[in-house]
Amino acid sequence: MHALEQFVQESRQLHHQRVTFILWAGIAVMLLFTVLDSFLVPALFRELLLDRLVAVAICCLLLVANSCDRARRLSWVIGFAGYLTVGTAILLTVHRLGGLASPSYVGLIIAMALYTALAPLTVGQTLVSGLSLVLLYAFSIWLAEPPPRDQWMLLFNNLFFMVCFVLIAATQSWTDTAARKRECHLRVSENKAAEVLARQADKLEREVKRRVEAQQATEKQYQALYEAIADDVVLLTPQAKIIQANNSYIRHFSAGSFQHGASFLDVVRPGDRQTMRDALSGLVATGTALAHLRLALVSAAGNPVETEISGALLRRGEAMLGVQLVIRDITVRNALEEQLISSLRTVRQTENATIMALAKLSEYRDITPGQHLERVREYCVVLAAELARHPRHADTVTPAYLQNLYQAAILHDIGKVAVPDDILAKTGALSPLEEEALRNHTLSGGDVIKAMEQEAKGSGFLALAKNIAYFHHERWDGLGFPYGLQRTEIPLEARIMALADAYEEWTAALDPAKRRSHEQAMETIVRDSGHRFDPIIVDAFVTLSTAFDRIRRELAEPV
Repeated sequence: MHALEQFVQESRQLHHQRVTFILWAGIAVMLLFTVLDSFLVPALFRELLLDRLVAVAICCLLLVANSCDRARRLSWVIGFAGYLTVGTAILLTVHRLGGLASPSYVGLIIAMALYTALAPLTVGQTLVSGLSLVLLYAFSIWLAEPPPRDQWMLLFNNLFFMVCFVLIAATQSWTDTAARKRECHLRVSENKAAEVLARQADKLEREVKRRVEAQQATEKQYQALYEAIADDVVLLTPQAKIIQANNSYIRHFSAGSFQHGASFLDVVRPGDRQTMRDALSGLVATGTALAHLRLALVSAAGNPVETEISGALLRRGEAMLGVQLVIRDITVRNALEEQLISSLRTVRQTENATIMALAKLSEYRDITPGQHLERVREYCVVLAAELARHPRHADTVTPAYLQNLYQAAILHDIGKVAVPDDILAKTGALSPLEEEALRNHTLSGGDVIKAMEQEAKGSGFLALAKNIAYFHHERWDGLGFPYGLQRTEIPLEARIMALADAYEEWTAALDPAKRRSHEQAMETIVRDSGHRFDPIIVDAFVTLSTAFDRIRRELAEPV
């Protein structure tokens, strides 16, 4: 849906909801005036009560009409009618209580305030609503009895204040409407970006699923082949002399003929023979079954065979018959494991490439150095690795945390895809509205990643990426944005990114006049310790100063 169409629909819905409150407020004002009449003008109480009750009845009818307006197209008409009803009742009070000299005209300003404050009016609707009541007031005063010349100033005074209020209300309506339009536009842009990310994530998921299914199919084929082949079984003495062997063993390792008394160690690769001796000795001494011992054997043809050997003592009563070994050729399985590792590595590389592509979306729209993301990622990882040595963060910064941070760091400015191009490309000072729009990239980016996290439940790196996107512009002293968090309220990963991003901004600025040296950036960061940055992270940065400078130089932009 187009942003303008969505804004119109949202405005109608909001206006429909607010009209109910406006009408109830009008009824409350009428009842309040009735109570005041009983104290201030008891002689006119009955006459004024009738006017109030008629106004209340009309407001009740308008409430019913508003509830029946399912299409939300009559909200302004209904609200305006209620507004005029209350205003007319107040004008009648003004007329009966002295006309121009009556202070009840203040009730008209109250009616204007209620209507223009609650109803989401446009500037035109506010002006029409306010000026119509001003004109009705002037007309009623003049119609009742033209004021003498000495009271014209009083009439002018009353009209002046009422017109000023109308203009103030129109200004407020303009700012409110503009703010709601901006919010709607940002929301529509965010939804579009989320749809794009969802499509890309779905495409990646389908590709991963296809690869996994292909891998599973391959495993099933090899598993079926493996199950069709009998394992090699051999019975040995504690000294590794062969007592008995099955046909499979004979075929593979004895050239088709059984040699009683031959040493099993003869078919073990020389480098693994001591391992085999130790395993047999331990098995005989303790009686504990041997499991998953991997050795390289030599087949009858002289070829090496990777095997997995399991063994147990065979006993008859107290007598030991020998050591039975079950030898399984795992050459195929090793190959499969290598293929699986390779496939998983490919999937991970595809995932990393996709994440980098998403992050590059913001770079392509923002004017940033070419290897900005790569440098920031390295800065974050080395900082986190150093923090793992600190007692306060040792339990948090695990190898999994470092891997997730490596992926998450490059998404810190993904929200800039929602910032208009003219703001990103602007070289001069930003207006307050432009500054607010730019700052909102933290909220847009965080919301997008949050939506991805809800779809990919349990994703560690998306959890870190969300925190980084939301909070990497927060400050240790609470003066940052968007929420003004302070100290440890800010997630650790966002505090790490805050320092890394600041160092990158100062040392890799595209404008040479704004670029700082490593030493200058380091001095600024140390000076901001405890203000902008976490002191513990600043200490880690000082320790890693040489590493930061090396990363900066190795990943520097080509001249």
